[in-house]
Amino acid sequence: MGATRTAFARANARAGVLGSLAAVVLVLTALGTAVVDSLADAAVAGLREGIATAAGVDGAVRWQIRVADDAEAQAAAAASVLDRMIVPLGAAWTRSIETASVDAVTDGQAFGAVLLADPGVPARAALVTGDWPDGAEAAASATAAGAFPAALHSAAAEALDLAVGDVVELAEGDEPRRLLVVGVWTPADPNAAEWFGEPVAATGAVDGGAGPFLVGEDALADLPVATVVRWTAMADAASMTPERAAALRAAIPDVEPALRADPAMGDEGLTTVGGLPATLDRLLAGLGAVRAIAPLPVLLLAFAGFAAVDRLSALLAAARRGETVLLRARGASATRLARDTAVEVLAVALPAAVLGAVAAETALLVLGPAEAPGWANAALVAAVVLAGAVALVAGRAWREATRPVVRGAGDEVGRMPRAAAAGGVIVVVVAAAVSLWQFRLYGSPLVATASGTLEVDPIAVLAPLLVLLALSLAALGLSRPLGAMLERAAARAPGLVPALPMRQLARRAGLYGSASLVTMLAVAGLTLAAAFAGSWQAFDRTAAAIATGGDVRVVYPGRDVVRLADPVASHGPLASHDPLADVDGVTADGPVVRGEVRIGSDPATLVAAPSRRLGEIAPGIGLPSAGLASLVASGDRAAPPLPAAAAAIEVEVRLDAPEGTPGSVAVSAWVSGPDGDARRLPAGSFDVAGGGGSATTPLPADADLRLLGFEATLSGSQGAADVVAEFGAVTVDAGAAASAQLDAKGAVTLSATRPSGRVPATADDAPVPVLLGAALADRIGAEPGDALVFRVLTGGAGVDGVVAGIVPAVPGAGDGGLIADLGAISRAAFVDGAGVPDAAERWLAASDPEAVAREVERTRTTALVATTRADDSSAPIISSAVAALWAGAGGALVFALVTVVALVAALGRARFGEVVVLRVLGVPPGLQARARFAELAVALVTATAIGLVVGAITALATVRELARAAVPGAPGALPVDLHLDWLPWIGGLTAFLAVAAAIGAGAVAAVRREASRPGIREEER
Repeated sequence: MGATRTAFARANARAGVLGSLAAVVLVLTALGTAVVDSLADAAVAGLREGIATAAGVDGAVRWQIRVADDAEAQAAAAASVLDRMIVPLGAAWTRSIETASVDAVTDGQAFGAVLLADPGVPARAALVTGDWPDGAEAAASATAAGAFPAALHSAAAEALDLAVGDVVELAEGDEPRRLLVVGVWTPADPNAAEWFGEPVAATGAVDGGAGPFLVGEDALADLPVATVVRWTAMADAASMTPERAAALRAAIPDVEPALRADPAMGDEGLTTVGGLPATLDRLLAGLGAVRAIAPLPVLLLAFAGFAAVDRLSALLAAARRGETVLLRARGASATRLARDTAVEVLAVALPAAVLGAVAAETALLVLGPAEAPGWANAALVAAVVLAGAVALVAGRAWREATRPVVRGAGDEVGRMPRAAAAGGVIVVVVAAAVSLWQFRLYGSPLVATASGTLEVDPIAVLAPLLVLLALSLAALGLSRPLGAMLERAAARAPGLVPALPMRQLARRAGLYGSASLVTMLAVAGLTLAAAFAGSWQAFDRTAAAIATGGDVRVVYPGRDVVRLADPVASHGPLASHDPLADVDGVTADGPVVRGEVRIGSDPATLVAAPSRRLGEIAPGIGLPSAGLASLVASGDRAAPPLPAAAAAIEVEVRLDAPEGTPGSVAVSAWVSGPDGDARRLPAGSFDVAGGGGSATTPLPADADLRLLGFEATLSGSQGAADVVAEFGAVTVDAGAAASAQLDAKGAVTLSATRPSGRVPATADDAPVPVLLGAALADRIGAEPGDALVFRVLTGGAGVDGVVAGIVPAVPGAGDGGLIADLGAISRAAFVDGAGVPDAAERWLAASDPEAVAREVERTRTTALVATTRADDSSAPIISSAVAALWAGAGGALVFALVTVVALVAALGRARFGEVVVLRVLGVPPGLQARARFAELAVALVTATAIGLVVGAITALATVRELARAAVPGAPGALPVDLHLDWLPWIGGLTAFLAVAAAIGAGAVAAVRREASRPGIREEER
């Protein structure tokens, strides 16, 4: 028989084992390709989705400056810089010019008109009626009317009662110009990044003006108002890649210096604003977290898959032991036998690898049709799997051919193999120790580079899998002494069971070794995946709650300090109508002030919220009750309550000034609602010469109102003399005396240089209690009980505070913020005489946050941005890595089952003679079957238990750091608690044990059948 025919005959005789090898290669290639490709695709998809969904200022960056005298040269210079620096990196930009409010008149009605020249508006807006200004008919109509064509925002048109054909006269300029309304338009999505979050784009109104009137650039020439040109850049989500995003983020800070370097840009205060850099930072940090987790499923699959291949190679070598001895005796070399085995494996594994890669890419294409197949990744995975399988099986064949006489199937022979195995275990243990040390040193698989970016450390990132592998190998090394102990213990019991199974486990430890190792790895990997998934989910929920505050956060842009009227929106307890009250799913809501403060020269973020209801409007933030109690007490004493259902409040005002002093004094009453947000209510105006009178203001029809105090504002005095405004008795509802605690009596001195003065309703000067974030407390060296003074940048109020406690993180501000009661902050700013910060945010608790956010934006009547905790979650990017880890753990369980099948096959062949002997000695088939099942059950249950312990130890050592790395931007002081994702863990473990039990049952049935055959002989194998 020729060599070729011999090779075919040998392969055909072991078609079952070779088929199992092909199946392992197919599954390993398919899962490996799916994991690698899905991680790469999900990272890119998450990056693009994050860019595409970034709203308002978060999705754009803007450079703005006054229009230069030579506007064309200025535009060309900016275009040259932007086209060179950011366009090649996947960004697009638009140029627009906007004016401050221009005095305008229409039909005798005076108002402030905001003019906008932006050729990109028609692409992101829709016409309600009429035409765009650049249309031919619009230009002809405007020329006939001696005006410039203009299209007006629909909300402004409604507020000003303007329609197509109306003329607006601009009152400023050497030659007053006219605008002809040729169209009315509305933005398609005012929260889109192109609008840059400007309130005027959503509401048609801005403080002091209305609009915008969309005009041509020629209509803006020589207007004597501030005219600003803006270049707004957005990242192109469709073409963005991680590399381009990183390059774009690095290039953005260099744009402003490059613009300044061109003289044509002018020197009128070039500034850079916008949140796109921060958005890119967040997304790139998320991609770094994916890279930190991605090796876990890949390595887990690789370890388990190649361990299964090694077990099958041992089974193939054992099955061919007699052939190998015979062929070697007839002159075949070990190299030839290894080569023939390699060819056999290549013949069955190559089609399997190709099929696995194609199946994985097809599945990914069906699940994600927007992504093109990653054939390069598939080819790489298939090549690695194929090369590894061929090397393992051919290497085993070569080793068997060099020592043709062995003691038993799968047993290790001699001191050298054992020494080599022990040496390999030591190497793995040392590598795991070094990797774990570096992992713990950095506290993460991510390390900061010199440029400040986070990169994956190649040693630390291997720590979880190396620790898992080292512990599994160490446990496997203890299998021999453990088996000997079990054998001695079982020998004391009467009967063959459990003595016989324990004796077999002790004496055939090598045969069980591969199956036990893969089972340990698989179960440990499943436990590690469950611990990571559960811990990450819990930590991500906490971090998202801290970042967002409420389930939904509604931000009203354009708010700063409390004024006589709310120019942006009506909401809250002092409003006649709360727009959030009609939104289904809102269970609680409350106003919040969030802004920057300075503690000395240290910046921090202040969050002022209704502390009594903080747990309702921001569930799950976890602030300590002791610290909150101090905040609640400060809110209660901030202002005295007004009588329930009070309709009006009146105060006596006496004005004292030298005779003939001109001017008037406007009086305002300051009240706050039950949540502490302040409102300024006009109570009348008095001529200084008149000496004062009774100031009265109606109160909103809301319960639990509180009186902060009164304010007097002098105007028209022409600096003649000081005016003393004295507040007297306070009455409620036209005659009813107010309670004694509403004692707002006091006097203020007003002058041209200090035209305003306030009298608080109480004289309480206690400092405001605050809770500090851990990082802020550490930075300023603060401890509970310490006094501190901070200045609120919005309004400029100086606040005396006291540290009531230190928390890991402040909701809405992170670990670098501080939180106080909103009522206490409102009173402190009022007493200081500064601007009282307005509540520019509302935090909502909702049963369905996503639906509530959509409804709020759909029914809005003002500019607002609604975000949910899901928007601050790392799930859109990290969930793909978590799914891949589950897939890796599932694949490892499949490979463990393959090794169990191979173990059963090896036992059936190696112990056929044992069945014959025991049958001759009178051991019944049932007893032999029970002994074999007990043997397999003890081996697998022990390996499973060890795997659970190994997984738990690995999770304790690494999961907290992995979970923290998976939530970029989370406060460093926020603790990570260990949790287990119970459902998939129990499901995977139960499925594995059930299938393993079925395999064992099949093996037991085979033993029973063999032992029941009369007259069987060992030669019948």
